[in-house]
Amino acid sequence: MKIVKIKFKEPRTWRYIIGSIEKIIDEGVFTINEEGLHFRALDTSRIVMIDFIYPKSSFEEFDVDKEENIGVSFSTLSDILKRAEKDDELEMISDENSITLKYIGKGERLFKIPQISLSQDKLPEPKITFTVKAKLTNNTFIDIINDIEAIGESITIRADDNENKLIITGKGDIESAEIELSLEKQNLIELSIDSPDSSTYSIEYLSDMLMAAKEADLITLMYSQDAPAKIDMEYQNGGRITFYISPRID
Repeated sequence: MKIVKIKFKEPRTWRYIIGSIEKIIDEGVFTINEEGLHFRALDTSRIVMIDFIYPKSSFEEFDVDKEENIGVSFSTLSDILKRAEKDDELEMISDENSITLKYIGKGERLFKIPQISLSQDKLPEPKITFTVKAKLTNNTFIDIINDIEAIGESITIRADDNENKLIITGKGDIESAEIELSLEKQNLIELSIDSPDSSTYSIEYLSDMLMAAKEADLITLMYSQDAPAKIDMEYQNGGRITFYISPRID
């Protein structure tokens, strides 16, 4: 018996989003209801929380009778999404035991993967007061992470409210890097600083987010002194993925 049938164009966006999720979380549960598709979970180290939302309006077809939970292996799902070709549309149909992914383009291609029975923790949205908020393009975000990853294991973000800029630094054994971001330098779209705070994070987890960043229209970075950072990625079709990452305390 059919439980869920959803269809959307440009599966490449999903390919990149799931590609990032699988680097952080092995398995998870999608909740699908009249509002859309939602996934929220912590990684096993409890350092990163992912909050992924695809509203109903983002789908070309959305046939859902009632709220359903779909358990998936993200590595398996990612492998199938990598098979998408240009101009394909993606249809997903789930029943009680499996998920069928159909690519519709030059012909049709079907892939079937098993559903996984998983317990689902109801995680609340984190309540954090952020003192620094910056909006930037996906290319700027990707360049920053790649630059810092090349020389060190951590990234420090410091706000300078006197000159209204962010200073991003990374240090290796002998190397170091420093990147300045500001409206004046035109590598930030918006910047709000309530307090000149600084915080350090593991570059490894930020690097895992890069695939999701490739298709993002806008990225918003929020943080406070030695507190979790919130990295929010928005997509043209209305989807959104948010990463919360705990600070690194050396």
